[in-house]
Amino acid sequence: MSLPGSVFADIPADAPVAVGFSGGMDSAVLLDLACGVFLAPGRLRALHVNHGLHDDAGKWEGFCRGACAERGIPLEVLRVGVAKSGASLEGRAREARYGAFRKTLAPGEFLLLGHHLDDQMETLLLRLLRGAGLRGLTGIPGRRALGRGLIFRPLLHCERRELADYARERGLAWVEDASNRDIGFDRNFCRHEILPLMGRRWPGYRRDWERSRQLIGRADGLLDELAGIDLARCAADKANCLRVDRLRQLGRPRLHNALRCWIEAGTGRPADPGKLRRLPDGLILPEQEIRAEIEFGEHFVRKYHDGLYLLPRLAPVEQDYSVEWNPSRQPVLALPGNGSLHAKPVSGEGLAGKSYRVRYRQGGESCRLARRPTKTLKKILNEARLAPWLRNRLPLLHDGENIAAIPGIGTAESALAGETAYQIEWRNPY
Repeated sequence: MSLPGSVFADIPADAPVAVGFSGGMDSAVLLDLACGVFLAPGRLRALHVNHGLHDDAGKWEGFCRGACAERGIPLEVLRVGVAKSGASLEGRAREARYGAFRKTLAPGEFLLLGHHLDDQMETLLLRLLRGAGLRGLTGIPGRRALGRGLIFRPLLHCERRELADYARERGLAWVEDASNRDIGFDRNFCRHEILPLMGRRWPGYRRDWERSRQLIGRADGLLDELAGIDLARCAADKANCLRVDRLRQLGRPRLHNALRCWIEAGTGRPADPGKLRRLPDGLILPEQEIRAEIEFGEHFVRKYHDGLYLLPRLAPVEQDYSVEWNPSRQPVLALPGNGSLHAKPVSGEGLAGKSYRVRYRQGGESCRLARRPTKTLKKILNEARLAPWLRNRLPLLHDGENIAAIPGIGTAESALAGETAYQIEWRNPY
């Protein structure tokens, strides 16, 4: 049999293409098909991930190098580290693999992966057994963003037997991973025991399940549209922030749906279901101020006054950081890992155009802002409602030992300019 080159029809004519090449049959078929379509020099390459988990990992890498050399295709080997102990070795290997892909993809590059219809059926069954929701039951996506590029799975409509027939007719060589026969792994048990039995009883189950999966995908799309409506209504005038008062007006199912979409869009990862369920009672519904936060991967969700924030977790600033800055000579000052300061000329009240020392909060500071009494810095920041996670990151302008300006909040009485004045803005890294 032959597989049509039209499986690549959705890839733009000038887009760079990479094939995920494990050396197995599926990826061997995909590489062969890609070689017949993406002929322009420098357009096609292959990526092989060596997890270092199997005794034959080196042999598989060698096979892939040889196969690509025969075709004149450049191969990049990505070596990743995966801990051998702990839960879900397969899941940890997958995370490491996609993390490596994410780092290496060029802007707009299509990463082709060889998942097929039988992979989709296995995934659907496993997720159903684990109690997945609508999003999980949409199965393996045919296309999605990854880093600066995109993942594209052109063979999802093909059965495994079709790929096997193609590989034999083309005389393709591939490597076999003996662990794929171990039915101690859930996926292998589905592949070798459950689904063949299903196929004997109901030969057309793949197409029927695929139709159901597509209907589930449409329902999930409607929920995304509803979440978009709810999130637009709950959006605050600050980035990465929702209005708590409007979130409280949503029923539990709609609230859960909106929060899931918000977190997944902000983090680029599926939201942990258990943590998602804790959000309403933990941070949204209580009337009192709560200092707790809920982590979602490298991000955290926290409530402050009337806002619910989703923010990346950043490395702490160096509290002993100190640098000289003259706003009149250098309008923008980049702060290592902490955004930047911007000086804007103003007519009227503002900071004098001279050199200042930029430092971070040390504790115990006080300041007399223009036409206000002297107060502790802590009280000033509380009154300004500066979010707690920003307070130790806030850059302060000093004139000698005295605070001359608190960016975004005010200028000290003693530092006011005569004629030429500047307003100082801190564009924080969030």
